[in-house]
Amino acid sequence: MAQSTQTKKKGSFRTNVILTFVVISLVSLSATGFVSLTFVDLIGGFTRDESSLALQTQIEDNMESTAEKTALVINQKLSSAQGMIEAAATELESLFESGSTYANREVYFNELFENDTIAPDPADNHYDANYGLNVSWTYSSWFHRSYDASNYLTYEAAESDKLGRVSNMDYIFNSIHNQIDFRWLYIAFTDDGLFINYPGSILDYPSYDPRGEFWYQEIASGNGDIVFVDPYYDEFDNVLLISIGKLVYSGGIPLAVISGDITISDIQDKVIDVSVLESGYAFLLNSLGEIVAHPEVEDTDYLAGLPYLLDIEQDTGTTDPLTENDMDDIRNTLVTETSGSLRYTKNNNESIMVFTPVGKGGYICVISVPLNEVLEAIPPLEARIAAANAEAAQFILFVTIGGIVIAGIVAVSVSNTITRPLQYLMDLATRNAAARIRDEPLDTAELQVDQTYISKDDEIGELARAFQGMLDTIREDEE
Repeated sequence: MAQSTQTKKKGSFRTNVILTFVVISLVSLSATGFVSLTFVDLIGGFTRDESSLALQTQIEDNMESTAEKTALVINQKLSSAQGMIEAAATELESLFESGSTYANREVYFNELFENDTIAPDPADNHYDANYGLNVSWTYSSWFHRSYDASNYLTYEAAESDKLGRVSNMDYIFNSIHNQIDFRWLYIAFTDDGLFINYPGSILDYPSYDPRGEFWYQEIASGNGDIVFVDPYYDEFDNVLLISIGKLVYSGGIPLAVISGDITISDIQDKVIDVSVLESGYAFLLNSLGEIVAHPEVEDTDYLAGLPYLLDIEQDTGTTDPLTENDMDDIRNTLVTETSGSLRYTKNNNESIMVFTPVGKGGYICVISVPLNEVLEAIPPLEARIAAANAEAAQFILFVTIGGIVIAGIVAVSVSNTITRPLQYLMDLATRNAAARIRDEPLDTAELQVDQTYISKDDEIGELARAFQGMLDTIREDEE
């Protein structure tokens, strides 16, 4: 009974050692794994949120960059046109200086371009389908509301000096035409309304006085500064034009307004051709928030004037429509000279709008993109992040389970290292005790502890050596 109890205790000790080691390893590894999984989940969620926000910010930055590039293209075109008009204005001013050494050249009354029976027309006078009338790229035409084919020679004789001087502008106009596609280049004199038009052509409006026109008054009000006249629908050509002009002085007195017209269609094409993501689009506004170019505005819509942006983009049936406060923010970009952005709802779709100043003419380039197209790229991004998190979690679980298994193996090995010597000594003591009880002679081998244990330099070695001392005492008693 005692031997059975002893064996049970020895087995319990070994089991306790293994269980203690495994429990400690299990608790520590499980805690470490739990903390790691929690950390991965938190980092994954943070990364997902930050990545989604970063993606939206990046797309908005790309929109702003696209708007700025489009604005730069328009700015370059307008800057080139402005430079040409300034050069022409300088030349016109020099022609009317007292010391000017100009040489008169042939001038042509405007009616000669359509009726050469009155007098010879320019040699290069020809029909141009783009204008729908006869034009000359070598000569300009002159017009005055008080003269027609019957008496135009009277004006030519009376104003030969003025016509002779201004005729030299044909060289400048032709040079400009070869560099920039101005539809019209023209001069309106302040004193009598004499109108010089290039390319030379007929002006079939007998009572026309340019001084009463909106473009003339706008440019004259600039007092010698370059003025960009807001786009307007030309009554002669039935096209949308931008006039760029300057008031020229002679001897400190206003002499004439010189100006050039650029068809807005070229700029409209550059703006409307811009596309962002699937259905994002660009449009161009003037300083008042009126539309100069927009993919939803047809050419005929400009007959009544430039449409206001709210008339096209505002949707009062939605929760967050474009408002006048938003329009103030858009217009304010001309004051701050920096880009801006806002969000609004149209057709129940939230959109991101970015806007930037063109830098010339008070124009604003705008790009609008539906928010859902921006967010379409986020779910795939979140899925990739979730997959990466899952892989990290699986790796942590694998490492944790592997650590527990290894801990068990180590526990068994360690327990064997501890309990095997103890069990050996206990078995040796049991056999010697049983022999003494039966009064049997002791086997010499039973009185010798295994040298392997005696030679250990640790607690097991000390125990084995002490045990050997006890056995030596027993041997002496036996002898």
